[in-house]
Amino acid sequence: MVIYRVAVYQERLFIPGDAHRTILQLVGSSGASERIPLDQTSICGVLKKLCCCCCCKTIQEKAEYAISCPTSLGAPLLVHLEAHAHHDVWFCSKVAVTTPEGGVLLFPCYRFVGSSASLTLRDSTAKLVFSDLLPIELDQRINELTNRRETFRWSCYDDALPETLKADNVLLVPADARFSVSKATGMVLTVAEAVVELGLQNFLSSQQHWSGFYQIHQLGLKIRTSACRLVENHWREDWFFGHQFLNGANPTLIRRCTRIPTNMSVTKEMVEASIGGGAILAQEMERGNIFLVDYRLLDGLTANTVNRKQNYLTAPLVLLHLNPDRQLLPVAIQLKQSPDETNPVFYPEDLAADWLTAKTFVRSADFADHELRSHFLRTHMMSELFAMATLRNFPMVHPVYKLLAPHFRYTLEIDTLARQLLISDGGALMEFTAVGGAATRKFLRKAAASLTYRDLCLPDDIIGRGLNSIPGYYYRDDGLKLWDIIHRYVGGVVGHYYHGDDDVTRDLELQSWINEIIVFGRLEDQHKGFPKSFTSVSELTYFVTMVIFNASAQHSAVNDAQLDYFGWMPNAPMGLQRPPPACRGRCSERSLLDSFPDVRSTVSGLATVYLLSKKSEDFVPLGGSAEQHFTESVPVEMAARFSNDLKRLSGDIRARNVDLTLPYGYLDPVSVEDSVAR
Repeated sequence: MVIYRVAVYQERLFIPGDAHRTILQLVGSSGASERIPLDQTSICGVLKKLCCCCCCKTIQEKAEYAISCPTSLGAPLLVHLEAHAHHDVWFCSKVAVTTPEGGVLLFPCYRFVGSSASLTLRDSTAKLVFSDLLPIELDQRINELTNRRETFRWSCYDDALPETLKADNVLLVPADARFSVSKATGMVLTVAEAVVELGLQNFLSSQQHWSGFYQIHQLGLKIRTSACRLVENHWREDWFFGHQFLNGANPTLIRRCTRIPTNMSVTKEMVEASIGGGAILAQEMERGNIFLVDYRLLDGLTANTVNRKQNYLTAPLVLLHLNPDRQLLPVAIQLKQSPDETNPVFYPEDLAADWLTAKTFVRSADFADHELRSHFLRTHMMSELFAMATLRNFPMVHPVYKLLAPHFRYTLEIDTLARQLLISDGGALMEFTAVGGAATRKFLRKAAASLTYRDLCLPDDIIGRGLNSIPGYYYRDDGLKLWDIIHRYVGGVVGHYYHGDDDVTRDLELQSWINEIIVFGRLEDQHKGFPKSFTSVSELTYFVTMVIFNASAQHSAVNDAQLDYFGWMPNAPMGLQRPPPACRGRCSERSLLDSFPDVRSTVSGLATVYLLSKKSEDFVPLGGSAEQHFTESVPVEMAARFSNDLKRLSGDIRARNVDLTLPYGYLDPVSVEDSVAR
């Protein structure tokens, strides 16, 4: 008689259930144990008592059992878990098996055990498909993917957009992709009570225009951040207008300008007058001091009707100049793409009200571009695409699955929730923004059609936009350092398992993964530049780095700045209720106030931004996942180095921010969430 000691770890962050009412079977290279009900087996010890309170943070119970077998099972290969019929499901984080010889093997799970089907776990040693030599291991690999493909099914959200998880509402999201109880409760409470929590309920019935800026000031005082107060103080100023293209909520659109766009009817003389100091436009371009922001994707959209009032949406062109004081200042604004006599170019020398109105239309366009292109499409939809392909093509034993799994935590449910509550009929973005209604899908289609692989790879994106050397671009500085840290970590792990380029090309699961990304992401167009297959270790490393960076750092950069920069509504109106000025000299402070979203729309927008920016109780920072997917020495050492690199970068960013009027902390690793979870 030999005894195996089995430790079962149950997480209480999720719905309550009872691991003790589970049937367990060990399978080894020389045989299998009986199917043993754990409630009929002696408990050797319990690490923590159960806690079923949904407000608790993670509480893990470790129950140890003694499993007796007539003879040795050989090397442990699999653990089967099956809940008793009619009992609640429970969340298993891992199972540890101690052999009679004293060896300890870990079997990661991080899934629900329920009555509908059994789970089969592999030990934590990562293996590529051609490294699995035993038929029992290959069968488990195939069965796991078969079950996953039945559970996680593709759905066509729109013919021109990446496909999504098939789930019409959050109740249909598969259990293994659902929020924890505390996360779900927090989201529900925030959605239901955000307006009350902000003290804005008395404003909800008002569809009046604003009486003045002081009335807007009174809105949201309760949650206005220190950065938001700075925004309120400086939103009218040109330097701050330019600053936001580099370090605001949407730092991905500005690019170096090497020639004036043919559809921008500026004159050389007027631009040079705006620049001042006797500057010559051609020389400033050659020196790399002229920049362009082009919102052409917004062109041709019919703006939404909000509270029975027609809104207006422009597609501006903005020229900016980097002056000798290292300030990025706007020098010309054209609010529509096609030049004509009703589409004047505005300059800083114009009347103050005209210039401020032109800048406000730009900021409203930036809000629209940010929410749908840089935020929803590039981080949420693309991460959902990567998550779905990962779940459907990599078993848990695959090293790329182990690398990526923590970075898809909650992504499928948060995206389902976004489609259900934000961009569906009656959703906040659809109902209250100028880019809502029919404009939402049309804009997303245009944004998806223009998306390239370079756009998602920060080093290539920075080079492509010509922003290598512009000073004070902290999004670039911190982002590139973070990219390098992630790339080193991924390269170390990938290089450990793929011993050469041949291993990459013959990994059929890997090739199936990238194929699903291309096909279901609608990325086949060769001009988009996405790889159709992987042929080298370096190519794979770069792609996986991109996936992790966009799910964590990029999402943090565009999500976490929202409350700071959009909390003061005049800086980022979600829509404007008067048409853009067709000539100079007709604008005033009163006309600008009348253009702003009405009180009710502003309240709804502020509550939405607050919801999107709020960190949950079970927030996990980049590299901070408690999930133990790797146990081999090399990837464990790589993860430790990754963690240390992130800590050093965090210290450097915080030291730099001490001297900044507007600190940039959105890419501080301690603030970057590990996945798209908000």
